[in-house]
Amino acid sequence: MAQRRVILVKDVHNYSKNELGAFLPYLKSPSPTTSLIFTAEEIAAEFIREAKEGAFHLGRPLQGEIPYWIHKITKELGKEISPEAAEYLQEVIGRDLLGIENELIKASLYVGDRGRIELKDVEEVVSELKIATIFELTKAIGERDTRKALRTLGKIWEGGEHYLKILGMIARQLRHLLVTKEILAKGGGSEQVRKELGLSNPYYLRELSAQVKNFTSSALQEALLNLWETDMRLKSSPLPKRLILEGLIVRLCRIL
Repeated sequence: MAQRRVILVKDVHNYSKNELGAFLPYLKSPSPTTSLIFTAEEIAAEFIREAKEGAFHLGRPLQGEIPYWIHKITKELGKEISPEAAEYLQEVIGRDLLGIENELIKASLYVGDRGRIELKDVEEVVSELKIATIFELTKAIGERDTRKALRTLGKIWEGGEHYLKILGMIARQLRHLLVTKEILAKGGGSEQVRKELGLSNPYYLRELSAQVKNFTSSALQEALLNLWETDMRLKSSPLPKRLILEGLIVRLCRIL
């Protein structure tokens, strides 16, 4: 009985071109009382163009825009946030504004009457899927501890993370390890790593420098190739997504 109706169509990236095309007749003459929302990891620009005027794309903000949103949301909660806490939150959550808002709400409740959220507050309340979890996974892979790596993957999976986000987390970590390896091999230090990768979280930098000793450059390159192949499988294979990721972990434990 509401004045407007919201219809949500999920995971449109899984639709074929013909399946998407079936929406176009409606989009050219939509119901004025309906808001039709598509969610997708990516969507063809031509599909947006074909839709009637009034259709628009809402993407995630760019990485450089995240600090603005962190401070904006914090201010709306009646708090301030330290630069270190904001950087840590961005490093852990990425560009997921809903995730950032959820963690800031928890941090705001945690500090109570205190007006400023500090790094230690964010570290206390941030959800279980932290930087530490992905480090735990790559560390287990580096130690060829397949059982521990699979157990850690299960922890991440059960936390509700999307399979492509999990793959992206592993890929990002391995790329960072490869860049760090190359910088250190040329005599560079942590400051150069920080600038090259655009990182500021001291915990993350320390862990990178410590963990990179477990890997060779050639092994990291081969691992990244396996990640690319897994990405193709996740998007095309009928096999269960978790099974594909577990297969990747087993292969990485042999390569690295």
